[in-house]
Amino acid sequence: MATKNRKVSVGDEELEAVENYFDGEIPAYLRIVDKNHLKIRTGGWANYNGRLLSEGDMVWLLVSVKDVIFYYYRDARNITSGIRTLAGYSGDWRGVDGMAKMCLEVFKIINRPVLEKEGQKFGMELK
Repeated sequence: MATKNRKVSVGDEELEAVENYFDGEIPAYLRIVDKNHLKIRTGGWANYNGRLLSEGDMVWLLVSVKDVIFYYYRDARNITSGIRTLAGYSGDWRGVDGMAKMCLEVFKIINRPVLEKEGQKFGMELK
């Protein structure tokens, strides 16, 4: 019986495809935890789960498939605010939007079926 939060490893072919997406090497600020989670090293003048980060503070942000879908459902459409939030990290919309786009592209490579399934829950269709 499969558990709901089971960690599924990323295969060699998928890792190679991610490396190709980044022109040969996955950046040091990105870690693939499993098919459902990524870690992004981020920081600087933002709010992370209620903790104000100052310039130079860096945290590893754990981003799930669900976090990315929810971002595109709620925050990406909000053109009235200069602040957006992804997985509990709030900051300037440009930086957060860039992180969300990168995560979306990586999840398209390593776990497209789950990404599509989560998007359908919000009436979204993956392109």
